[in-house]
Amino acid sequence: MPQLLQWCTLSPQGESNLAAIRFAAPIRISTIRIFPKDAQPFKELPDAVSKTEPEAFFLELFFNAQDMNPTSEPKDHQRAPNALVPTSLAYAGGQMDFYVDMGTEYATRLMIVKGKYDFVSLAIYGEEVVSKPTPVRSYEQTALPVVDPIPLSKAIDPANSSQPKELAEKLLSIISDSVPLPLVVRLMFCLKASDEDWEDQEFPHLYADLENAEEDFDLKGIVSSVARPVEDGVPAEAYVTLANRVSDFIGPKDNDQAYYIAKLISIAAPQHPDMARTLLENLDLTAIFDETTVDEYVMVYLLQACANRDVAAHISKNAILLDLFETLQASSKVDPIIQASAKRLLDRIQGWSVFEDCLVNSKGDFPNAIKFLKDITLEENSLGIWLSCVLLNSELYNPLVREDTSTWDALPLQLFRNGGTACNHDEFLTFVRALVGVIAVTAAFAFADGLPYELCRERTLAIINIWQSVEGYDTIVNQVMQLRQLTTRLIWIIEDSDPPRRSGIFSERILAKLGENPEINLQDAFIEKILDLNQPLSVISENERLSLRKNAFVAKDGLVAAVEELLFTSQRPFSLRRLRTLRVSVAIVRRELASEEGEWRVLEQFWKDNAHGLLARVVDLLADVAEDIYKHFGLNNTNRMDQPQVAQLFSTANDMLHLIEAVSTGYPLTSRSLQSLSTAVADLLVCCDSADALFTQTSSACVAAQIARQACLDVIHALTGPDVVTEAGCLSAQIVLRALLKHASSPDEHDPVHKLLQVYSLIDHMLPYPNDDDMEADPSHWIVSVLPRSLAELKAFFKVLDLESRLHLFRRLVRLDDEATGIGEWLLGEELKGSIEVLRELERPSLSEDYRLVLQYQLSDSLQFALDLVKPESTLSNWYHSALSNNRDLSRLQTNLLDAILEARYSSSTLSRFVQALTTKSEELYPELRTSILLHILRNTQVDPTLPGNLESFMTTLRSIPSDQLEPGRLRAELGPSVASYSRHSTSLDNETAAIVLQLLEWALHQANKGTQLSTLRGLKADEFQTLCDTLVNLLPGSEAAISDVRSNITIDEDEVFTPETTELPSEPLQLSVGALEGLLDPVDPDQPSRPSTPRAGNKTPDILGTIISPPTALLRSPAATGLTKTYANDDFRQLRQVPSARLNTSRLPSMHGASHRHQEPAPH
Repeated sequence: MPQLLQWCTLSPQGESNLAAIRFAAPIRISTIRIFPKDAQPFKELPDAVSKTEPEAFFLELFFNAQDMNPTSEPKDHQRAPNALVPTSLAYAGGQMDFYVDMGTEYATRLMIVKGKYDFVSLAIYGEEVVSKPTPVRSYEQTALPVVDPIPLSKAIDPANSSQPKELAEKLLSIISDSVPLPLVVRLMFCLKASDEDWEDQEFPHLYADLENAEEDFDLKGIVSSVARPVEDGVPAEAYVTLANRVSDFIGPKDNDQAYYIAKLISIAAPQHPDMARTLLENLDLTAIFDETTVDEYVMVYLLQACANRDVAAHISKNAILLDLFETLQASSKVDPIIQASAKRLLDRIQGWSVFEDCLVNSKGDFPNAIKFLKDITLEENSLGIWLSCVLLNSELYNPLVREDTSTWDALPLQLFRNGGTACNHDEFLTFVRALVGVIAVTAAFAFADGLPYELCRERTLAIINIWQSVEGYDTIVNQVMQLRQLTTRLIWIIEDSDPPRRSGIFSERILAKLGENPEINLQDAFIEKILDLNQPLSVISENERLSLRKNAFVAKDGLVAAVEELLFTSQRPFSLRRLRTLRVSVAIVRRELASEEGEWRVLEQFWKDNAHGLLARVVDLLADVAEDIYKHFGLNNTNRMDQPQVAQLFSTANDMLHLIEAVSTGYPLTSRSLQSLSTAVADLLVCCDSADALFTQTSSACVAAQIARQACLDVIHALTGPDVVTEAGCLSAQIVLRALLKHASSPDEHDPVHKLLQVYSLIDHMLPYPNDDDMEADPSHWIVSVLPRSLAELKAFFKVLDLESRLHLFRRLVRLDDEATGIGEWLLGEELKGSIEVLRELERPSLSEDYRLVLQYQLSDSLQFALDLVKPESTLSNWYHSALSNNRDLSRLQTNLLDAILEARYSSSTLSRFVQALTTKSEELYPELRTSILLHILRNTQVDPTLPGNLESFMTTLRSIPSDQLEPGRLRAELGPSVASYSRHSTSLDNETAAIVLQLLEWALHQANKGTQLSTLRGLKADEFQTLCDTLVNLLPGSEAAISDVRSNITIDEDEVFTPETTELPSEPLQLSVGALEGLLDPVDPDQPSRPSTPRAGNKTPDILGTIISPPTALLRSPAATGLTKTYANDDFRQLRQVPSARLNTSRLPSMHGASHRHQEPAPH
């Protein structure tokens, strides 16, 4: 917890205006608080009075940086002991807090203050730093603090207020001469007042006189006379008079007449609704506008006027006008600018009907309504006309009024950023309320700045600054604040903030936040103002200013600079400045591609710079960005998470993904690029999920990750369509799938399980569902071409999935295949083969207990997989039975697996239920599989004879097997122990089971007549058999004769049968200690001999191919084996036979090491 470290009043000394504070011990500062003059900072110290003068000034601070971990870095990277770290403060008056982030590596004992001030009274908060922290003797577990976001105050939350315009009206009330909000909107966005009007004492209450016809010389004069706002209280007759004045000058069609009528309608659009309605009712627009009179300027005015509901409705009902604009849109002879404006006009007309419907219809077309609103906010005039129309028409405004404000709804969704995001009716209304409130507040800001009125301007800027950090409001604010007028006003305020003002501080914060949006950086007004931005600045640092200028220069130079930046190879990891420049460059390329012949210009520029193409380069950049993101979320990353950096990385990846999606359909990727893109998308998806789990949902990093996640899914969906191919003509879906399947289990620094599941979810998203709209009528290209060429990768991927994921993917593939290629049967066969291999591995006696447990768990998991497929309630139960019945190879594999389980004597409840599920349609199965099922049923009765329904279908299955395909020996081996088990549990035998047991014994007796030994039972005693017969007599009255026949003719072989114990497969989740995991991951196979190793150079052990020592006992005293010799005491080896040295083999074989063969020159004679 920060504590007060210093309270003092400083005054500058000397020509350099310096003051300094030296602390008695190293400290780490967190906050510097400056107090205004005559303030009393502390209640306990009434004599402590602030003397700060003047009211506002800039300060430069220099901190002596003392490294608290001097050995943590190489000496050449350590900061010098006397290094001064600079920063700056902009004090704008009042009590202000300045936060200092010194990190944990450094502290300071000296702070130097420089600036043009007389006195500054400040309090310094932080903590003392102990050079040698007390060693931790014990660890106490404590919970991490949970930081809940501070909810937005209702006072500045128009989305949840009773009236969305209320906040703007309250801000305007600060001004001494309160002005109606609709009038402010008209003046600021639509009817720009002249400089003379701004200086007039009556401003803003300067209105047009609609009935003054003294200057009516032509249409231009009439339009000029209504350039000012019209007072809302004028009588309706005044509008009729205006219409008549205009009608008097209507003549033959010409361009000038069309221009002034379009301008007049645009002027009337933001006024009282009756003005536009009266003009439209009294003017025949078809007699004014046609293909010859409509030019670029006429279209601009008409487009703006259609931001008014009544104007749009009038045109939509006029078939001639509607046909005119449709012709202008479709004709290739028309100027492209007019074509684009005509299209926007038609979309705007349609958008009004959709928007009105969405206000009252809970099932309205909300995505298209959002597109309409976003188009409206692109221009000041359209924005002001739309807002005026909403405010002045009760049928549009009343749906936005909230009657009950006691409950707080959610913040608005980011619908401008995610146009396709689904929303319901309430969420749509919340968004529109927020939009109305934000536009109204920005109008109040512009009006207060124009007067100027500092208090109102300061408060509106403060609210806008807060909104920029609130999810939902941020996208609306950034969309509206990019208008030329508003951006220009921010720059003007910043330029006029020396000495600093609060409004200037807020303006800098808003501008810096706007600069993070690549689209805003492309606007000419923003570029111009950023290039004019100079120091001193209150908030924007010099590095940030240079970053903004860099992006402004790139945007100003356009495509040439953008391509140069995209091709530039920068240092890694990417810096924040580099990421912003890349985003601006991508935005420039996307804008160019959207224009006519833009694709050619982009490709031509890449070729001029000797690059192969746009797409390949963007994919390489995306892979680099994904790698940088991946390192932030790796298991080895112990550094503090840099959320702004992570958020910018996600946003950069999102921009690049959208560019790739837009271009990839027309320009095929190479296989290498496609593989790189697939793995990059997979890594991004993994990190997006990690960010969603680690960060708060409202943080910038989390929001950016969620947006990037959707972009990942969209680009993969676009690249795996049936018509998307690589440069070589191969289906892109095949390359993408194989790359993802391989990448899913490739080891890296991320959590392997989390990575696997995220790639699995991506693959699941790729595969189409049978009812998808884009599903092909014929067998899908996935089944015909993609999956058959990815079987090896699919098998490996399927093997590492957990049970639930395997089941889901298996069902997806079976339904997708629809028996076209049999991929389900193939996967099932591979699963059965894997289980058989596990059983073979379990036969090895040298297995460790942990590894044996893992293998048993794997076998149990495979049985559960099969059970979930074949059980009656499964949607694939019939398919499983059909596959076993029609596929001989698959049936043989299933039989081999069941037989191997019998041989290994494993049991489990899962196995019992699986066998029972197979018996439901056993008559359709092959005989050998039915035999194996019968043997398992008998084995199950030995384990648990009380299991309900154990013998339910036994006799039916038994009788369905041809006698020549029975295996009497195996049946006899299981029959006796089963009868013995029922005998030992005769008290729990029910009538139904007893009847089946009797039928089984009768059948065995009948088989004896066919030359088998089934009537001779082994593995039980005679008294046990007699006990069972007595139980059968009691449970089955009327069957005494049959039981007597069985009793007298069944032979009991009481020779002892040594049967191994049955092993129960694990059913609980697998749990292993850390030590066991280490042993499994680094196993030592006792069956394999140890590998020989080459001795390291320089040791004393001789080369094994060098001196050969014989016999072995001579090794103990050989002088050549110095590395193996040992000193023995007390003549331990006196009794050993001494070997003469003559018997030692001293011959040397040629060396096999290349380094040993050295050519030697003969010695000179």
